[in-house]
This record gives sequence, C-alpha cells and structure tokens, in this order.
Amino acid sequence: MFKAKILFIGPTESGKTVVANFLSDTAAENVGGEYRPTQGVRILEFESQPEGSGDYAKCEVELWDCSGDFKFESCWPALMKESSGVVIIFNPDVPSHLKEIETWHSMFISSQGLQDNQCLLVAHHKPGSGVEDGRLHLASHLARLPLIHSNLEEEPEEVGNAFRRYLGNVINTMSESREQEEMSIIT
Repeated sequence: MFKAKILFIGPTESGKTVVANFLSDTAAENVGGEYRPTQGVRILEFESQPEGSGDYAKCEVELWDCSGDFKFESCWPALMKESSGVVIIFNPDVPSHLKEIETWHSMFISSQGLQDNQCLLVAHHKPGSGVEDGRLHLASHLARLPLIHSNLEEEPEEVGNAFRRYLGNVINTMSESREQEEMSIIT
C-alpha cells in the first residue's frame, strides 16, 4: 500500500485546517468557534481510496496541515522532505491571498520540482461568503494547476471526490517514479 505525504499550505485564515479535518474525518474541536491558528504543523493520518490509481485500491495518507504563519518559515524545508504532493488552500474573498499563493508556489512547489499533477489549488469559500465559483485571475504558472472550489456547506461530496481524484494522480506519479527507479537498478 502506498503512503502519500500531502502538504496543506497557504495563507493564514484560509481554511486549511477545516478542509483537512473534513477530508480526514477528524472531528473539529472548534467548529463554528473562534479562529485558532495552527502552530507549526498538524499531521493527520487516514486511509483513502484514490480515484483512477489503477491497481491501488487504498492508500495511507499523511496530511500535513501546515501553519500559514511566516514565523515558521525556518521549519518548512523539514516539512517538505519526502512530500508526495502539495495542496495550496486560499480564500478567494481575500484579494491578498491571490498574490500570496504565488509565494507559496515558489517556496513549496517550484523548489521541489513537483509535477503539476502533484499539486492542487483549493479556493476555499467560507460559510456565507457569497462568492461564485467564478474565474480567478491567477498567474500563468498557477493557472496550469488543477483548481477546485471548496464549499463544505453546500457541496461537501464534491470536495471529497476532487481530493480523491488528486490523490489518484499523486499515487500514479509515485508508482511511475518507483518503476523508473527499479528499472534503473536492473539496467
């Protein structure tokens, strides 16, 4: 069984912990409560059935819910070590988030040389935001990445399905990489 280490990154107060709790079926301590920023990182472990990953019916997921606070920047290289994929979560209602995600992309995706299919952008709509799933004005390197709109109040199944499709892409990439490594050993 494959084990995928997925980093959840993005600006502060973008909804990373809410989405992480939802996907891992973790009961949130402060649902509807006041905002409590993640300190450093939280690691959630669960099994999932990735979509479109061929022979792999289940995989173990280590979901690393990383703080968006730059005071933890010195820890980020250690968090990135051996990650299988990166999900950038942002709030499309906050204009500065669209600019900030470029920094997150540079620090976590470009620096690791991850492929586009190992990355996912999540425009997380908070309850009562009233924002449509409209077209976002993203930089060209971000526009190439898969993007989903997350609304856990109205369409929770869509978020879960999109994450399982993304996880399937990550598992397929891991499988191809493992096969190439094995072939290089043989030849």
